[in-house]
Amino acid sequence: MFKIALVVFRECLEISLLLGVILAVTKQIEKSRLYIIAGVMLGVVFASIFAFFTRKLSLSFGGIGDELFNSGIMILITILISWTIIWMQGYGVKVKQHINDLSVKIHEGNASYFMLVFLVATTILRESAEIIILVYSISSVETISSSIYLQGVIIGATSGFLLGIVIYFGLIKIANQKYIFKISTILLMLIAGGFAASAAGILTSSGLIMFLSDQLWDSSWLVADRSMVGKILHIVTGYIARPNGLQVLAYFTTILLINIFIQIKLRYSKNTSILLQK
Repeated sequence: MFKIALVVFRECLEISLLLGVILAVTKQIEKSRLYIIAGVMLGVVFASIFAFFTRKLSLSFGGIGDELFNSGIMILITILISWTIIWMQGYGVKVKQHINDLSVKIHEGNASYFMLVFLVATTILRESAEIIILVYSISSVETISSSIYLQGVIIGATSGFLLGIVIYFGLIKIANQKYIFKISTILLMLIAGGFAASAAGILTSSGLIMFLSDQLWDSSWLVADRSMVGKILHIVTGYIARPNGLQVLAYFTTILLINIFIQIKLRYSKNTSILLQK
């Protein structure tokens, strides 16, 4: 039960932290909560479908199906998070320029809401898929009764979501309103970099990519990956105690590209505003 509870706790904590950051970023946007809820529901549906095909997927790829699926989902989430950051930067500029006409800006951003739905859905799908794979692995080597199985899932999910909620409201409370957007943007960039690094780690460890696969350093003596601090740092900042070259490259390249596109977006928004004023 403890192993199952720990696995579910970790993944539910990650889900709640990611959703917390997304909620903080989109707090001032009308109806964004409805789209986030829709994304959660869609992710649950996709995860349920994935549960039926997990075994067939693994067998069809000779044991590397899970790695391919998880790395693909991580890359997709990295792209969607990056796109969301860039979109929100542009949106933030528009709100500052037209703060008395928020409804117009919401209307202009309707297409982006669907990207928000898919971002949340893929986040739920990825974490749920990892829960399914890990719990399936535990149950395949240990005899676990249905009651113990259910207890582990309930305890892990409840504790993970509660801790995530506490962290989320703590962020909202300690940060002034004008800093919430900046803090959330930084966190999302780090999270996107972490997903990119994790995808690179899966691809190199499975042997699918051997480029820059050598370990660069080992900081586990300071903070181990399996420690509670290490897990939280990994979720929030993408921390890895023993990264290889491709993971480090993926991490910093993702953050760099996000910042480059943010500057392009802000410059475009500024030029558009000047043209409209003329």
